[in-house]
Amino acid sequence: MIKNLGTQIELQMKNNKIIRIALVDDDPDEEAFFQIALDFMEIDYEFKFFINAFNFISAIEKENAILPDIVFVDMKMPQISGQEMVRQLRTNKAFDSIQAIIYTAHIGDKEKEIMGAMGIFDFFIKPTEFADLTSMLKGIIKDRMQ
Repeated sequence: MIKNLGTQIELQMKNNKIIRIALVDDDPDEEAFFQIALDFMEIDYEFKFFINAFNFISAIEKENAILPDIVFVDMKMPQISGQEMVRQLRTNKAFDSIQAIIYTAHIGDKEKEIMGAMGIFDFFIKPTEFADLTSMLKGIIKDRMQ
């Protein structure tokens, strides 16, 4: 069964364990790329797309908000950068369960060092090939579900 609720898609499949995935990226094309890749995987998932960090932080700070298991964060966003968004996440113990993964077109060594100090060691350069995105997602989700 597929329910399409705006940018939220919940797909019920075999094991009835839903993994909640969020993508925070100022490029709306990435939303479609992620959704198609997730559809190819045999998992139960809920996917939410946020066009900026402010919208994501606002959504998870709401009372009774259902937190994602994993959030993929673009580093280069206007207003609030991915780095600042992750810093805000890490200063609130209520969000410790969220695995933040940097998903960006480019990341320098200095940025990696800063993110590492915040406990973020997962960095992925945005793939240009669909198979690469699917492979990356499979590995991350498999690790998270174990």
